[in-house]
Amino acid sequence: MKKALILCACSFACPSMKEINFAELAERIRLELPQDFMLIHPRLCEANGETMLADLLKNDGTVYLTAACKPEKQHKLLRDGFDKAGVEMNEKTFKPVWIQFKNTDQAFEEIKKALEELDK
Repeated sequence: MKKALILCACSFACPSMKEINFAELAERIRLELPQDFMLIHPRLCEANGETMLADLLKNDGTVYLTAACKPEKQHKLLRDGFDKAGVEMNEKTFKPVWIQFKNTDQAFEEIKKALEELDK
C-alpha cells in the first residue's frame, strides 16, 4: 500500500493552525515517517485545491492521509476533489488526520499515529 500525505496549511494564516510550523513539520515527516510522498497545499478546500486533488488522486492502492481540520469537515470540504478524481472516500483510500488547534509536535504525533494505524 502506498501512503501519500497531503497537508492543508489553511492559508498559513488561520488561527486554528497558528501553532504549527509547516516547514519544520514537513521536514520531520520526510526524515522520520514512512510515506511515499508528501504535499503541502495552502487551501485544499478551495477550487485550485480541488483541481489539484482531481489531478493527483489515483485508484492505485494509495491511501491518502489528509492532515487538516476535523475529519467530519474534511469529508465535506474534500469530497468534490475526490469525486472529480474518481476516488471513493473510504477507509481504503482516505484517512483524515486532525491537526487543527495543535502545535507542531502534536501535529507530528497525530500524523505518526495515523501512519502506524495503517500498518496494523
